[in-house]
Amino acid sequence: MKLVSVVVPTYRGAQSLPILVGRLHAFFIAHNINYELIIVNDASPDNTKEVLKELKSHYGKITAINLMKNYGQHNAILCGFKYAKGDVVITMDDDLQNPPEEIGKLLDGISKGFDLVIGAYDSKKHSKFRNISGDLVDRVQRFIFNLPNNFQLTSFRAIRRNLIDNINSMSVPYPYVTSMLLSHTVNYLNVPVRHEKRLYGKSNYKLKNSIFLILNLVLNYSSIPIYIIAFTLFLSITFVLGFAIYVITSILFFDGFIKGWPSMMLLVSFLNMLVMIALMIFGLYLARIYQLTMKAKNSYVISEIYE
Repeated sequence: MKLVSVVVPTYRGAQSLPILVGRLHAFFIAHNINYELIIVNDASPDNTKEVLKELKSHYGKITAINLMKNYGQHNAILCGFKYAKGDVVITMDDDLQNPPEEIGKLLDGISKGFDLVIGAYDSKKHSKFRNISGDLVDRVQRFIFNLPNNFQLTSFRAIRRNLIDNINSMSVPYPYVTSMLLSHTVNYLNVPVRHEKRLYGKSNYKLKNSIFLILNLVLNYSSIPIYIIAFTLFLSITFVLGFAIYVITSILFFDGFIKGWPSMMLLVSFLNMLVMIALMIFGLYLARIYQLTMKAKNSYVISEIYE
């Protein structure tokens, strides 16, 4: 590896960033690895911007990017991907829960030929609520991408250059980096890593974030909604055919219906079936239109950058 890029999205990271950058610098120097840091400040309300200037002047190997407003963690990571030049890109959080000293395990996985190496925590140090909501999101992703049940999905990962280039060509309204990566490769690996307690601040993760995230995962990275409509259409056709047989049989052999009722009900059922068919066709066309038009949206706007 000629160069390793580390992308760190930060929000309210003024206290933790000096420690994180110092540990990253020590790790790469100790292992004689050429590196660069891309730190994306997601419009932090604290003095993160000033801290980044100081770190830049002290260490040098930092690209500090300030976004114009808060776009969210995943948009900040995508911004970092655009400026990462490394053969391998590492993503990690700014809260010191991802130990820089564990990066070597991720790089070992890349050296074995994997495109995506994701850290699997030995013991998660998040809050109980964060663990439950995070596991729910991971279950949805494992279902969408047909991953093993014990496969962990975390933000501590190493990514090969060609995969980063593919991600940079994408643009989705509500990006989720892990799903974007998994949609481009099946050559992935879990490696066990430590997960440490959060030293500063608290997580901004809330229940509504998980619900909103799951909805976006289903809509953006799967065909589940189309399958639901198709299954409903199959049930509708089955019902209409069964009902038609029942009505015709009753008229021919039992004459137990009021005149006009059978034809009206069959007509209504038939028209409802046509509506379901139309909805599925429209859904397929909308899915394709969405794929074509989603590249028109800017995921972030940069206020200033120090390279």
